[in-house]
Amino acid sequence: MSKYPIREPKLDELINRAVRAAKKGSKEICGLIVDNKCCLDLIECKNKSRRPAHSEFYYQEVRRIVNVAKTLNYEVVGTFHSHPFGLAQPGKTDINYAVNDSLMLIIDCTNRKAKLWHIKNGKAKRVQFKIIP
Repeated sequence: MSKYPIREPKLDELINRAVRAAKKGSKEICGLIVDNKCCLDLIECKNKSRRPAHSEFYYQEVRRIVNVAKTLNYEVVGTFHSHPFGLAQPGKTDINYAVNDSLMLIIDCTNRKAKLWHIKNGKAKRVQFKIIP
């Protein structure tokens, strides 16, 4: 898939939530990207981290989402998170903690933009996504 379809209402909702979280103590939002064979679903998770500008997943929550996705014949293909002050590009820590050969969507809260990245072998390559209504 050269362009990954993402539903506009869901992305807009997440960007708005990310901006609100950033204004509340530089908090990040985070979640999983699920390929449902039609488009990429963005499933928000609870951020375990209490540190500003940091996100961390709860293992049990991730396992639950992965299991439901498998039951529906969907696939978890990556993660997303917000950058309260930074650009929508992954830093070294983001890349190091990413699953190899996965997608990562990053939301820039300052500019209210999101960018999608393919993470493979310790490198991030920007990929295009397509907004669908």
